[in-house]
Amino acid sequence: MDLARKWRLACASALGIALIAASNPSAARATEVAAQVDYIAVPGCPDTDAFQAVVTGRLGYNPFRANASERVIVRIEAARRALEGRIEWRDAAGGWIGEQAFPSRTGDCGELARAMGFALALQIQLMATTAAEPRPAAPTAAANAAPPPTVAPSPTDVATVPTTATRQGGTTKPDVATPGPSILVGAGGAVGLGVASSAVPLGRLFGAVEWSHLAVELAAEVSAPSTTRQIDGAGFSQQQFLASLAGCGVLTPLRACLIAKVGEIRVVGQGVEFPATSYGLVAQAGLRLAVTHMLGSRLQIGAHADGLALITQGVVTLDSMPVWTTPRLAGLFGAEIGVRFQ
Repeated sequence: MDLARKWRLACASALGIALIAASNPSAARATEVAAQVDYIAVPGCPDTDAFQAVVTGRLGYNPFRANASERVIVRIEAARRALEGRIEWRDAAGGWIGEQAFPSRTGDCGELARAMGFALALQIQLMATTAAEPRPAAPTAAANAAPPPTVAPSPTDVATVPTTATRQGGTTKPDVATPGPSILVGAGGAVGLGVASSAVPLGRLFGAVEWSHLAVELAAEVSAPSTTRQIDGAGFSQQQFLASLAGCGVLTPLRACLIAKVGEIRVVGQGVEFPATSYGLVAQAGLRLAVTHMLGSRLQIGAHADGLALITQGVVTLDSMPVWTTPRLAGLFGAEIGVRFQ
Protein backbone atom coordinates (compact mmCIF):
# COMPACT_ATOMS: atom_id res chain seq x y z
CA MET A 1 0.00 0.00 0.00
CA ASP A 2 1.55 3.37 -1.00
CA LEU A 3 2.32 6.12 1.51
CA ALA A 4 -0.44 8.46 0.33
CA ARG A 5 -2.99 5.72 0.97
CA LYS A 6 -1.53 5.19 4.46
CA TRP A 7 -1.90 8.90 5.19
CA ARG A 8 -5.54 9.02 4.13
CA LEU A 9 -6.31 6.08 6.37
CA ALA A 10 -4.35 7.68 9.21
CA CYS A 11 -6.55 10.79 9.09
CA ALA A 12 -9.73 8.85 10.05
CA SER A 13 -11.56 9.95 13.20
CA ALA A 14 -9.85 9.42 16.59
CA LEU A 15 -12.72 7.27 17.85
CA GLY A 16 -12.56 4.95 14.85
CA ILE A 17 -8.80 4.55 15.19
CA ALA A 18 -9.04 3.74 18.87
CA LEU A 19 -11.70 1.07 18.23
CA ILE A 20 -9.61 -0.58 15.48
CA ALA A 21 -6.50 -0.72 17.66
CA ALA A 22 -8.44 -2.03 20.66
CA SER A 23 -10.11 -4.79 18.66
CA ASN A 24 -6.80 -6.14 17.27
CA PRO A 25 -3.87 -5.15 19.55
CA SER A 26 -1.55 -7.92 18.27
CA ALA A 27 -1.85 -6.63 14.70
CA ALA A 28 -1.05 -3.07 15.83
CA ARG A 29 2.22 -4.34 17.29
CA ALA A 30 3.06 -6.61 14.38
CA THR A 31 4.59 -3.82 12.32
CA GLU A 32 6.33 -0.84 13.87
CA VAL A 33 6.21 2.31 11.75
CA ALA A 34 9.34 4.45 12.13
CA ALA A 35 10.02 8.03 11.03
CA GLN A 36 12.40 10.90 11.61
CA VAL A 37 10.91 13.77 13.62
CA ASP A 38 11.51 17.46 12.98
CA TYR A 39 9.90 19.34 15.89
CA ILE A 40 9.94 23.13 16.39
CA ALA A 41 7.64 25.04 18.78
CA VAL A 42 7.35 28.57 20.13
CA PRO A 43 8.85 29.33 23.57
CA GLY A 44 6.83 28.05 26.48
CA CYS A 45 5.81 24.87 24.67
CA PRO A 46 7.00 21.33 25.52
CA ASP A 47 10.39 20.48 24.01
CA THR A 48 11.19 17.67 21.56
CA ASP A 49 11.72 15.04 24.27
CA ALA A 50 8.42 15.87 25.97
CA PHE A 51 6.52 15.66 22.67
CA GLN A 52 8.16 12.33 21.77
CA ALA A 53 7.28 11.00 25.22
CA VAL A 54 3.57 11.58 24.52
CA VAL A 55 3.75 9.57 21.28
CA THR A 56 5.97 6.84 22.78
CA GLY A 57 3.74 6.46 25.84
CA ARG A 58 0.67 5.98 23.64
CA LEU A 59 2.30 3.45 21.27
CA GLY A 60 4.37 1.47 23.76
CA TYR A 61 7.51 1.89 21.65
CA ASN A 62 9.58 4.77 20.27
CA PRO A 63 8.69 5.27 16.58
CA PHE A 64 11.30 7.95 15.97
CA ARG A 65 14.54 6.87 14.26
CA ALA A 66 17.29 9.10 12.93
CA ASN A 67 17.87 6.75 9.98
CA ALA A 68 14.20 6.22 9.08
CA SER A 69 13.23 6.84 5.46
CA GLU A 70 10.06 8.81 6.17
CA ARG A 71 10.00 12.13 8.03
CA VAL A 72 7.29 13.78 10.12
CA ILE A 73 7.44 17.58 10.54
CA VAL A 74 5.79 19.02 13.66
CA ARG A 75 5.32 22.77 14.05
CA ILE A 76 3.63 24.86 16.76
CA GLU A 77 3.54 28.54 15.80
CA ALA A 78 1.94 31.75 17.04
CA ALA A 79 -1.17 32.73 15.07
CA ARG A 80 -2.18 36.25 16.09
CA ARG A 81 -3.08 35.85 19.78
CA ALA A 82 -3.53 32.07 19.62
CA LEU A 83 -1.44 29.05 18.66
CA GLU A 84 -1.65 26.73 15.67
CA GLY A 85 -0.07 23.30 15.24
CA ARG A 86 0.66 21.36 12.07
CA ILE A 87 1.84 17.79 11.38
CA GLU A 88 3.24 17.02 7.92
CA TRP A 89 4.46 13.70 6.51
CA ARG A 90 7.14 13.37 3.82
CA ASP A 91 8.49 10.25 2.07
CA ALA A 92 12.11 9.15 1.60
CA ALA A 93 12.51 11.41 -1.43
CA GLY A 94 11.16 14.45 0.45
CA GLY A 95 7.83 14.34 -1.36
CA TRP A 96 4.72 15.55 0.43
CA ILE A 97 2.35 12.80 1.63
CA GLY A 98 -0.17 14.72 3.72
CA GLU A 99 -0.65 17.11 6.62
CA GLN A 100 -3.07 17.98 9.39
CA ALA A 101 -3.69 21.32 11.15
CA PHE A 102 -4.46 21.74 14.87
CA PRO A 103 -5.82 25.19 15.82
CA SER A 104 -5.68 25.91 19.55
CA ARG A 105 -8.88 27.07 21.17
CA THR A 106 -7.38 27.87 24.61
CA GLY A 107 -3.85 29.17 23.90
CA ASP A 108 -2.43 26.44 26.18
CA CYS A 109 0.61 25.09 24.32
CA GLY A 110 1.01 22.11 26.64
CA GLU A 111 -2.54 20.98 25.87
CA LEU A 112 -2.04 21.55 22.15
CA ALA A 113 1.24 19.57 22.08
CA ARG A 114 -0.35 16.65 23.94
CA ALA A 115 -3.31 16.64 21.52
CA MET A 116 -0.95 16.63 18.53
CA GLY A 117 1.19 13.85 20.03
CA PHE A 118 -1.90 11.78 20.76
CA ALA A 119 -3.21 12.26 17.19
CA LEU A 120 0.20 11.38 15.70
CA ALA A 121 0.37 8.20 17.79
CA LEU A 122 -3.08 7.14 16.57
CA GLN A 123 -2.05 7.78 12.96
CA ILE A 124 1.11 5.68 13.36
CA GLN A 125 -0.90 2.96 15.12
CA LEU A 126 -3.40 2.70 12.28
CA MET A 127 -0.64 2.73 9.65
CA ALA A 128 1.04 -0.17 11.48
CA THR A 129 -2.26 -2.04 11.75
CA THR A 130 -3.02 -1.52 8.05
CA ALA A 131 0.46 -2.66 6.99
CA ALA A 132 0.11 -5.84 9.08
CA GLU A 133 -3.26 -6.87 7.59
CA PRO A 134 -3.01 -9.59 4.83
CA ARG A 135 -4.26 -8.71 1.34
CA PRO A 136 -7.54 -10.45 0.34
CA ALA A 137 -7.27 -13.30 -2.19
CA ALA A 138 -9.70 -11.67 -4.64
CA PRO A 139 -11.38 -8.29 -4.77
CA THR A 140 -14.96 -8.14 -3.61
CA ALA A 141 -17.76 -5.68 -4.14
CA ALA A 142 -17.11 -4.27 -0.67
CA ALA A 143 -13.42 -3.81 -1.49
CA ASN A 144 -14.30 -1.85 -4.64
CA ALA A 145 -16.63 0.49 -2.80
CA ALA A 146 -15.55 4.07 -2.30
CA PRO A 147 -13.65 4.64 0.94
CA PRO A 148 -15.57 6.39 3.73
CA PRO A 149 -14.98 10.14 4.08
CA THR A 150 -12.19 11.05 6.44
CA VAL A 151 -12.70 13.32 9.40
CA ALA A 152 -9.67 15.01 10.94
CA PRO A 153 -9.82 15.05 14.75
CA SER A 154 -9.70 18.50 16.33
CA PRO A 155 -7.39 19.09 19.31
CA THR A 156 -10.41 19.25 21.63
CA ASP A 157 -11.78 15.91 20.37
CA VAL A 158 -8.42 14.22 20.75
CA ALA A 159 -7.75 15.68 24.15
CA THR A 160 -11.03 14.32 25.58
CA VAL A 161 -10.21 10.69 24.70
CA PRO A 162 -9.07 8.98 27.95
CA THR A 163 -5.35 8.25 27.95
CA THR A 164 -3.76 5.09 29.30
CA ALA A 165 -0.46 4.03 30.79
CA THR A 166 1.87 1.53 29.11
CA ARG A 167 3.63 -1.12 31.15
CA GLN A 168 7.16 -2.06 30.16
CA GLY A 169 9.23 -4.31 32.35
CA GLY A 170 6.63 -4.15 35.15
CA THR A 171 6.85 -0.34 35.41
CA THR A 172 3.92 1.94 34.66
CA LYS A 173 4.91 4.79 32.36
CA PRO A 174 2.60 7.80 31.96
CA ASP A 175 1.94 8.76 28.36
CA VAL A 176 1.99 12.52 29.00
CA ALA A 177 5.14 14.39 29.96
CA THR A 178 5.03 17.61 31.96
CA PRO A 179 6.61 20.51 30.02
CA GLY A 180 9.45 22.30 31.74
CA PRO A 181 9.54 26.03 32.54
CA SER A 182 11.03 28.78 30.38
CA ILE A 183 13.36 31.56 31.58
CA LEU A 184 12.89 35.22 30.66
CA VAL A 185 15.62 37.84 31.13
CA GLY A 186 15.16 41.49 30.22
CA ALA A 187 15.10 45.19 31.06
CA GLY A 188 12.50 47.94 31.11
CA GLY A 189 11.58 51.46 32.08
CA ALA A 190 8.64 53.12 33.82
CA VAL A 191 7.27 56.41 35.08
CA GLY A 192 6.43 56.53 38.77
CA LEU A 193 3.72 58.69 40.37
CA GLY A 194 3.86 59.07 44.15
CA VAL A 195 7.34 57.54 44.25
CA ALA A 196 8.93 60.99 44.63
CA SER A 197 7.66 64.56 45.07
CA SER A 198 7.10 64.66 41.28
CA ALA A 199 6.77 62.14 38.46
CA VAL A 200 10.08 60.32 38.08
CA PRO A 201 11.49 57.80 35.55
CA LEU A 202 12.68 54.39 36.74
CA GLY A 203 14.70 51.58 35.17
CA ARG A 204 14.77 47.92 36.07
CA LEU A 205 16.46 44.60 35.26
CA PHE A 206 14.48 41.41 35.76
CA GLY A 207 14.56 37.65 35.44
CA ALA A 208 11.55 35.33 35.50
CA VAL A 209 10.77 31.63 35.50
CA GLU A 210 7.49 30.84 33.72
CA TRP A 211 5.25 27.79 33.40
CA SER A 212 2.00 27.51 31.41
CA HIS A 213 -0.09 29.48 33.94
CA LEU A 214 2.38 30.66 36.58
CA ALA A 215 5.41 32.97 36.65
CA VAL A 216 7.84 34.10 39.37
CA GLU A 217 9.92 37.26 38.81
CA LEU A 218 12.89 38.85 40.60
CA ALA A 219 13.90 42.41 39.68
CA ALA A 220 16.24 45.25 40.65
CA GLU A 221 14.88 48.78 40.27
CA VAL A 222 16.36 52.27 40.53
CA SER A 223 14.74 55.67 40.13
CA ALA A 224 16.35 58.70 38.57
CA PRO A 225 17.32 61.47 41.06
CA SER A 226 14.58 64.07 41.46
CA THR A 227 15.01 67.51 43.02
CA THR A 228 12.48 69.56 44.97
CA ARG A 229 13.15 73.22 45.90
CA GLN A 230 11.43 75.72 48.18
CA ILE A 231 10.79 79.37 47.43
CA ASP A 232 14.02 80.39 49.16
CA GLY A 233 16.09 78.08 46.94
CA ALA A 234 16.69 75.39 49.55
CA GLY A 235 15.70 71.90 48.54
CA PHE A 236 16.56 68.24 48.42
CA SER A 237 17.10 65.46 45.90
CA GLN A 238 15.99 61.89 46.39
CA GLN A 239 16.55 58.51 44.74
CA GLN A 240 15.24 54.98 45.40
CA PHE A 241 16.99 51.60 45.09
CA LEU A 242 14.63 48.62 45.29
CA ALA A 243 14.50 44.83 44.88
CA SER A 244 11.16 43.24 44.01
CA LEU A 245 9.52 39.82 43.99
CA ALA A 246 6.37 39.10 41.96
CA GLY A 247 4.17 36.03 41.63
CA CYS A 248 1.91 36.05 38.57
CA GLY A 249 -1.01 34.13 37.17
CA VAL A 250 -0.65 33.81 33.39
CA LEU A 251 -3.37 33.57 30.77
CA THR A 252 -1.48 34.42 27.57
CA PRO A 253 -1.11 37.27 26.69
CA LEU A 254 -2.40 38.67 30.01
CA ARG A 255 -1.06 38.28 33.52
CA ALA A 256 -1.94 39.50 37.02
CA CYS A 257 0.73 39.69 39.74
CA LEU A 258 1.19 40.25 43.45
CA ILE A 259 4.29 42.41 44.07
CA ALA A 260 6.47 43.08 47.10
CA LYS A 261 9.33 45.62 47.03
CA VAL A 262 11.95 46.53 49.60
CA GLY A 263 14.96 48.87 49.48
CA GLU A 264 16.15 52.29 50.52
CA ILE A 265 15.57 55.95 49.71
CA ARG A 266 18.51 58.34 49.68
CA VAL A 267 17.83 62.04 50.39
CA VAL A 268 20.49 64.78 49.91
CA GLY A 269 19.98 68.35 51.10
CA GLN A 270 20.69 71.16 48.62
CA GLY A 271 21.03 74.90 49.14
CA VAL A 272 21.01 74.62 52.93
CA GLU A 273 23.60 75.71 55.45
CA PHE A 274 24.55 72.19 56.50
CA PRO A 275 23.67 69.80 53.63
CA ALA A 276 23.49 66.19 54.70
CA THR A 277 22.65 62.80 53.20
CA SER A 278 20.22 60.48 54.92
CA TYR A 279 18.87 57.02 54.12
CA GLY A 280 15.54 55.41 54.90
CA LEU A 281 13.83 52.05 54.50
CA VAL A 282 11.24 51.67 51.73
CA ALA A 283 8.74 48.79 51.67
CA GLN A 284 5.89 48.53 49.16
CA ALA A 285 3.27 45.95 48.17
CA GLY A 286 0.60 45.90 45.51
CA LEU A 287 -0.80 44.55 42.26
CA ARG A 288 0.39 44.51 38.65
CA LEU A 289 -1.59 44.04 35.44
CA ALA A 290 0.52 43.28 32.35
CA VAL A 291 0.18 42.31 28.70
CA THR A 292 2.90 40.61 26.63
CA HIS A 293 3.53 39.89 22.96
CA MET A 294 6.06 37.61 21.25
CA LEU A 295 8.25 38.99 18.44
CA GLY A 296 9.54 35.86 16.76
CA SER A 297 10.47 32.74 18.72
CA ARG A 298 12.50 34.33 21.57
CA LEU A 299 11.97 38.09 21.81
CA GLN A 300 9.12 39.33 24.01
CA ILE A 301 7.80 42.84 24.67
CA GLY A 302 5.31 43.89 27.31
CA ALA A 303 3.60 46.73 29.14
CA HIS A 304 2.39 46.90 32.73
CA ALA A 305 0.65 49.09 35.30
CA ASP A 306 1.44 48.75 39.02
CA GLY A 307 -0.61 49.97 41.96
CA LEU A 308 1.43 50.11 45.17
CA ALA A 309 0.79 50.83 48.82
CA LEU A 310 3.73 52.18 50.85
CA ILE A 311 4.15 50.14 54.03
CA THR A 312 6.80 52.51 55.39
CA GLN A 313 6.46 56.27 55.47
CA GLY A 314 9.16 58.93 55.71
CA VAL A 315 9.35 62.68 56.27
CA VAL A 316 11.98 64.96 54.69
CA THR A 317 13.01 67.98 56.78
CA LEU A 318 15.03 71.08 55.92
CA ASP A 319 16.44 73.13 58.79
CA SER A 320 14.32 71.05 61.17
CA MET A 321 11.14 71.83 59.22
CA PRO A 322 9.16 69.04 57.47
CA VAL A 323 8.86 69.81 53.75
CA TRP A 324 7.70 66.52 52.19
CA THR A 325 6.06 63.31 53.37
CA THR A 326 6.03 60.12 51.29
CA PRO A 327 2.47 59.36 50.09
CA ARG A 328 0.69 56.16 51.00
CA LEU A 329 -0.14 55.19 47.41
CA ALA A 330 1.98 55.13 44.25
CA GLY A 331 1.54 54.04 40.64
CA LEU A 332 3.96 52.87 37.94
CA PHE A 333 3.37 52.64 34.20
CA GLY A 334 6.09 50.94 32.19
CA ALA A 335 7.26 48.75 29.32
CA GLU A 336 9.98 46.13 28.94
CA ILE A 337 11.71 43.85 26.49
CA GLY A 338 13.10 40.40 27.23
CA VAL A 339 14.68 37.29 25.73
CA ARG A 340 13.13 33.89 26.46
CA PHE A 341 15.10 30.67 26.90
CA GLN A 342 13.44 27.23 26.92
